[in-house]
Amino acid sequence: MNLAKNSLVIGSNDVGKTNMIHALRLLLDKSLSEADIEPTTRDFHCAQNGTQADHFIIRVAFSEVTQDAVLSQLKGFVSATGHFFLEFRATRADHSYEIAAGYDLSAMEVIPSRYYLKHLHLKYIHSQRDLVRYIRSEKRHLLRLAQEARDDAQVDADAIQLQTLAGLLESVNSGVKNLHYVTEATQDLNNELRALSHHNAGYNVSLDTGAIGIEQFIEQLELGASTNGSRVMLGGDGRNNQILLALWKAKSVLEHDQDNEVVIYCVEEPEAHLHPHQQRKLASYLISALPGQTIVTTHSPQIAASYRPDSVVRLLRHNGGSRAASQGCSNCIDSAWTGLGYRISILPAEAFFASAVMLVEGPSEMLFYAALARAHGFDLDHLNVSLLSVDGVAFEVYKRVLDALGIPWAARTDNDISNVSLGPQGAQVVWRNLAGINRALRLADMPPLQHRANPYDQATSLTDGSWHAVSAAVAPFGIFLSKIDLEHDIATELPTLLDGFKGHALPQAISYLQDKKAIRMQEFVEHCGARLSVLPTGHLLQPLIHCMTAAAQV
Repeated sequence: MNLAKNSLVIGSNDVGKTNMIHALRLLLDKSLSEADIEPTTRDFHCAQNGTQADHFIIRVAFSEVTQDAVLSQLKGFVSATGHFFLEFRATRADHSYEIAAGYDLSAMEVIPSRYYLKHLHLKYIHSQRDLVRYIRSEKRHLLRLAQEARDDAQVDADAIQLQTLAGLLESVNSGVKNLHYVTEATQDLNNELRALSHHNAGYNVSLDTGAIGIEQFIEQLELGASTNGSRVMLGGDGRNNQILLALWKAKSVLEHDQDNEVVIYCVEEPEAHLHPHQQRKLASYLISALPGQTIVTTHSPQIAASYRPDSVVRLLRHNGGSRAASQGCSNCIDSAWTGLGYRISILPAEAFFASAVMLVEGPSEMLFYAALARAHGFDLDHLNVSLLSVDGVAFEVYKRVLDALGIPWAARTDNDISNVSLGPQGAQVVWRNLAGINRALRLADMPPLQHRANPYDQATSLTDGSWHAVSAAVAPFGIFLSKIDLEHDIATELPTLLDGFKGHALPQAISYLQDKKAIRMQEFVEHCGARLSVLPTGHLLQPLIHCMTAAAQV
């Protein structure tokens, strides 16, 4: 899979996001010891038939390798164009492994250790993090790095200040020991110790801070917070998650020698405990603030919306394993995206994370199909199926994006027929454009039908066989064509529910639904309630069935 400078990895649970990151860590995370990277039996892939692989290979390709420090460490392994490969090769029989490097896959050489990690490595934050413990750990690292970064003048000034603070601390220690209840508690404790053993007769303990020197005192500093001048707790998990990432980023920047070091920053599910606005802010922070390549995994639409389309890697299940749609970060996703225009925000919220998508023309179809699914007991959320309204945008635009992301889809469209004037000016002839039929054919990558002579309407398309032929041809592709429109299809398959709706006979009830479509469709689904049931062989239910079948196979 291809990765960009700032890559976002998405996909359903257990599709392999953490596994992919772990594979990178085996080669690039210097916090993992030699013992940590030794293969275990569970590291070797099990096929669907139960057989387990005897080997695995993790291969990482690097481009634009120009830093002198990296080139000096990997001399002979980097091509003249700045490309090289690293491989981790493991064998199940004896749980052995080796690491190889080379400028070409045909010229790989086994190297004795991960010595390259001095100048090329990955920094990682796990999704399952103990926030309080991690904050304490990162705080200590940040203090140490800031201490090492001081110049001589700052070191001298700090030495004077530390001497003053040491005197103050000694004064505090003395004052604490003179408190009556501290003195009495200390005496009681020593009496108990002497009672336990005669070896403690000449031994005294003290309840004071005298054992703490100024260096220990500073080492034990805790992060605190204040609001309106008053001290408060640090905050809940959301605030602590932000503090953790801020500490991690500050420490990483101080550690990162950009002239001599290449660092890849990896964060799993940074959105934990944060509300949507802060998730979006966090995404832009990670993209812009870290001084190197970043890889982020997420389940958050808010974070996904902050990334360029060609920076998104969507992982999919495939034949018992996983693959990346469009081979990861891809220009085809970006080019498909451009057709959405200002509606670009529609997709991150739904389609990025869907197992299948049903495309409909507008809000009235959205209302009807959501209600139809409920009435039939179809749990779309359980199957990860989304309903999306194209809302005036060409179906083909959504098709390109969904195909690029590897997301199955179905579409339902009306059998629209419109006038089109052809011929020279002054002698134009009105023809009938089979807009709905040709829309369905284009979605199926089939050639369109020619215009028809006027008069020609939906009823004619039914009697001359055009609708039947096209409907049968496109249905296997998940494209479903109304005989006329949704309202007429409802009248055909649910006549007893529509006849008499709001006091209208069937023809007038169709016209009533067609006017103020969304409002009146909401009235209709409320009127139907649990009675909104159609035959599974009917045309209305087929798009939902197609989506659910596709989602179940993902």
